[in-house]
Amino acid sequence: MNDLVMPTTGAIQVLPQRPNADVAAQPAAMSPARTANARGILTSVLASVAFAALFGIPSMLDGLDASAVFGWRIVAALPFLAVILTLLRQWPELRRILGRIRRRPTLALVLVADGLLFGTQTWLFAWGPMSGNALAVSMGYFLLPLMLVALGVVLYRERLSGFGIAAVSLAVVGVIVALATGASISWATFAVTFGYPAYFVLRRRFHLDSPAALALEMTTLLPIVAVFVLQPHSLAAVAATPMNWAAIALLGVLTAIGFATYSLAQRALPMSLFGMLSYLEPTLLVVVSVVLLGEWLTFADALTYGAIALAILLLCLDGLPKSGRREAGRRRRPRARATGRPRFRTPRPTTQRDDATASAR
Repeated sequence: MNDLVMPTTGAIQVLPQRPNADVAAQPAAMSPARTANARGILTSVLASVAFAALFGIPSMLDGLDASAVFGWRIVAALPFLAVILTLLRQWPELRRILGRIRRRPTLALVLVADGLLFGTQTWLFAWGPMSGNALAVSMGYFLLPLMLVALGVVLYRERLSGFGIAAVSLAVVGVIVALATGASISWATFAVTFGYPAYFVLRRRFHLDSPAALALEMTTLLPIVAVFVLQPHSLAAVAATPMNWAAIALLGVLTAIGFATYSLAQRALPMSLFGMLSYLEPTLLVVVSVVLLGEWLTFADALTYGAIALAILLLCLDGLPKSGRREAGRRRRPRARATGRPRFRTPRPTTQRDDATASAR
């Protein structure tokens, strides 16, 4: 997007005016940064809800392995993502990215790398529950937000507020409890912990953190997913069970909504806040596991997820707009009663001493 060049007003002398009492009494408008944070928090929560709903979809698919589920998920998500791009008016952004690639062909390699990192995480999300490695993958999602917070502080020089420090402390307590109670850790844990941050940093570094860029990333995966989708056993399993078609369509809808809102949240939020809000997803996965899948929640699990839930609540409170009364109270109140006319100060006569001082400067 081209920068807007505004004419300078440095040569124009503007007479200072005191604020009107009625204007000072009005609530302060919400700052653009805080508005962006509020929207980012909302889209991040929506993404976590969509991903939590996705957790129960693979169990509805009959006769498909993890690779086939991953392939059908990408294929089914692309048409719904096209609808989302239309609703969000992202097609000009997609054309702009393609124009950048034409001017700088090496950017295509970055897009392919983003697609591979994204595809790996999407495949792990299906492979973990279907191969008995759900705990190892889940632990990666617990360590991921802390890694994102660390990247935000170290790479982007982001400062944590009081709520943010308290939220990080609670999340650390939750992770320590999970590790102390024998959480499962494997290569999949580290693939999630380090793979997703690399994906997010690469997208932000090259300004590819938008739903339009996500559509191009998914498109680069089509040659790979075609190998899984076009397998004879995959096609036969989908054709044999009509319920599979409905599950695949639902898989595509939730994937498109989840990752599109995830991209919007990543673009609107600081990396540290975006990372801490990522704790909502594994917490909701536990709710789905207990309520829908009938799994039991131990006391240690309750401590872990309780601490993380409090951390998320603190982050949501930190993102809320401040009250107009507090903002107005922080304004500097005029010492004298405001009038409609600006006050002029009579210039002091210049003395010889003043002339000597000015010449010395």
